[in-house]
Amino acid sequence: MSSAEEIAKGFTITGLLDASAKTQRRYPVVEIPLSDIADHPENIAYSMDEAGIARLAISIREQGLTDLPLVRKLEDGTYQMISGHRRKAAYALLSKTDDSFAKIPCRVADNIDHETSVMMLHAANYFTRTLTITERAAATRALGSEVERRRAEDRTLSGMRTEDVKASIIAEQTGRRVSGKTIKRQEALAELIETRLIDAWRAKADEGLLSASAIESLAELSEATQVVLYDELSEEASGKSELSRFVTEALSDKRAEEEAIASSRELEIAMREPVHPHADTRLKLALTSLKAYLKDPPEGSVDADLKAASLLRCLSDHLPKAETRDSKKPKGRLRHA
Repeated sequence: MSSAEEIAKGFTITGLLDASAKTQRRYPVVEIPLSDIADHPENIAYSMDEAGIARLAISIREQGLTDLPLVRKLEDGTYQMISGHRRKAAYALLSKTDDSFAKIPCRVADNIDHETSVMMLHAANYFTRTLTITERAAATRALGSEVERRRAEDRTLSGMRTEDVKASIIAEQTGRRVSGKTIKRQEALAELIETRLIDAWRAKADEGLLSASAIESLAELSEATQVVLYDELSEEASGKSELSRFVTEALSDKRAEEEAIASSRELEIAMREPVHPHADTRLKLALTSLKAYLKDPPEGSVDADLKAASLLRCLSDHLPKAETRDSKKPKGRLRHA
């Protein structure tokens, strides 16, 4: 079997369009009946939406097939798709009204085992079309078994971060680079979308209509709160910037409301708290006066009251505080005296 690196040289995005005699000899283009090409079982991770395939079919009819699908030949003489499931589906749609689309030209790779085909499928899908966050993460997660296989064969990879090995595999297979940091970030976001968001917000995230910060903020909320927030969403908010701004502003308002409620509760408790009988008389008088003021505040605070309140806040910072255990310990050499 050819090595993955050797195979990749013939099947990078540019390699698929390479017209050199060497590429044609090793990976010939063959017109194959659609019925002879089986879908790859690992492709279930990716969307095959009918509307997108219909648009692709129109593009193929008008402009032709610009990127050749990649298939592997099986032992029984049939073929299995590695990269090109949507193009095959578009051809199938066109073939219903035009027999000339009953066959599709493909690059054919021999002697590709299942494990290698899985790696090539996910690496190719990472760049060949627009993926949702969760689809892109599914592509890199699926490379995990290939990462472990390579580590078992090459001990120098044992200290290399998993996401960096995945990035090198994608670069090897597609000829295009992505950073390990980006892969790790995408997988983390996908996990939040899959496990922490309700279906409605998950759909928005997968459509690319939420920023990373909006996704992270939503993930911190309970399901009930997410439902309430989604119900408040205006129908006019349809773009990514509008939706992300709505989430940011709504959560900011919610936090302010929660802080106001917490402050109100804290005040209620403080108002009910009795003054200790042994407290300094001056402090007892001050507390009694403050409670009376807060219980029946004047209508509309005048400038003099605001200045007095500001002064009270300043003075409160200088009131005696209970000493902590650490503050009682002598410092430096005195501790050992």
